[in-house]
Amino acid sequence: MITVKRTTRCALVPLLTLCVLLVTAAGAQVIDRSIAVVNQKLVTWSELDAEMRFEAMENHRPLAELTEADRHAAFDRLLQERILREQMQSVAPATASETAALLTEIRSNWSAAQDDAAWSRLLERYGLTADEVRQMVASQIEVLRFIEERMRPLARVSRKEVEDYYNLTLAPQVAAKGGKLESYEELAPKIRELLTEQKMSDETEKWLKQLRAQANVVILWDAVRETRAPDDAHVPASTKP
Repeated sequence: MITVKRTTRCALVPLLTLCVLLVTAAGAQVIDRSIAVVNQKLVTWSELDAEMRFEAMENHRPLAELTEADRHAAFDRLLQERILREQMQSVAPATASETAALLTEIRSNWSAAQDDAAWSRLLERYGLTADEVRQMVASQIEVLRFIEERMRPLARVSRKEVEDYYNLTLAPQVAAKGGKLESYEELAPKIRELLTEQKMSDETEKWLKQLRAQANVVILWDAVRETRAPDDAHVPASTKP
């Protein structure tokens, strides 16, 4: 669980900038709000909003379909990503070619791989800029690389585990469907990779829970919505900046 520390607004004001102001000829206009502090680093509304828009685009979901539960989940993922980032000082940054390859894949899923105009219209529909998407794609690559490098050495799979999966899990499944089971030799590499990924997922989940338990997270949402429940550490979907 995230360690949540509650602080009165009076104590926070001297320490944190709760609103980013854009001063124009017409006066001061609020353009962003701080919603949390993760290990003394601010998390803003605009970051959460961009994260949700990007995820919606990746999953082919209209923005109008996003729910309060989606915002709660996105908020938790954003906090988790910020906590994880502090462990990633040594990870190699995503290269331009890696980022371009993943961008091409995303565009292909929207049939916009070669159509720049269609891609621009899609980004506009989701309220994203090309630079924002490029940065979030690069971040995805870096996080996945870091987890792969850290967790794969911990996810060791024995021959017995592969054999047990083949004989006790896969064979009964195939027989129940009336199919023909391929030989152990043919399937063993795929089974090993599947079991490795499962173990990596389990190890990653345990590690992230440890990091979250150790993190110093201050929720600032009371600064923008006073009606939040006293024990609620999530961001309500209906609140707008």
